[in-house]
Amino acid sequence: MRDEVVIHIGDKKDEVNYNAFEEVYSRDWETYRDKDYFEYRDMWSSLPQSRTTTDFPIHLDIETTDLCNLHCPMCPRTVTGPKSKDGYEKYISKEHYIKVIDEAVENNVKSIKLQYLGEPTLHKDVVWQVKYAKEKGIIDVMLNSNATRLTDKLSRGLLEAGLDKIYFSFDAVSPELYAQQRVGATMGAVIDNIYAFVKLRNEISPKTFVRVQMVMYDDPIWKQQFEAMKVMWGDIVDALGYGLFTERDPTGFKEFEKVDGFACEQLFQRMFLKCNGNVTVCCIDNDDEYIVGNWKEESLKDIWHGKKYTEIRTEHINGNYNSINMCARCDIPVIFKQTYSA
Repeated sequence: MRDEVVIHIGDKKDEVNYNAFEEVYSRDWETYRDKDYFEYRDMWSSLPQSRTTTDFPIHLDIETTDLCNLHCPMCPRTVTGPKSKDGYEKYISKEHYIKVIDEAVENNVKSIKLQYLGEPTLHKDVVWQVKYAKEKGIIDVMLNSNATRLTDKLSRGLLEAGLDKIYFSFDAVSPELYAQQRVGATMGAVIDNIYAFVKLRNEISPKTFVRVQMVMYDDPIWKQQFEAMKVMWGDIVDALGYGLFTERDPTGFKEFEKVDGFACEQLFQRMFLKCNGNVTVCCIDNDDEYIVGNWKEESLKDIWHGKKYTEIRTEHINGNYNSINMCARCDIPVIFKQTYSA
């Protein structure tokens, strides 16, 4: 039985991810979660609302590889290329992954996502990475994928390893628009892969949440595509979502008007660990502009409480987020204003 559709669009009470929009079709997977999961999700919302800095982030975004098999035009990686140039590892090693997970578990981290700009299924250890994190006790282990490499063996491996959530990027129902957005992918094969994954999920791991998502542009054609996606996926997956796209100034100098009352939620929830060793503070820092440390050389706890992290949090808490150049050029405060003034 599919649940009644619930629409989450920056809900003023419970949701703090201002640029993430989602329609939920099923909550069956939630019946497999215990109280620790729901307590952690409450923390996800309450920490940025109260602007509380915990002893350690509750979530880590881990870029296990910065390589990708697609060349999507909206992706910063397509424009600037991967950050791991010659002389850098292009895949996180087992040794480094164990270092990160062990420190995270020691400090009671709640969740991880295996992705940033790369495609996590390109890493030969991706199933082991999920399994190791789950065996160590991480509550919520998730990854994003373009679904191009999902064989039966890989899908089964991820599900049996204990994967909690997977987000599939699928930008259009129109074959022409899909080919434009997901350059290098074959739409029919991706559809087959996602359908097969969901069928396996239903058989062997009904606890695994599945969402299909797209990049949303300010154009009626993309809103039409999202409506069409409801027909294609609404009875199959647990949720459909989209993230809003803003074309960034190629000069890197354009600043948005300051929005009073804004403080970025990510500063109080999560930390981004790049494949090249850099640690950054938010999802849009694809140029590694605001580096707060190096996870290969420093402890994550020291970085979380370090000078640069403390400075940026203080500026946001005091209402001066726009004093940080990167934050002044971010569109998320504008989305926050549009959502919360509605």
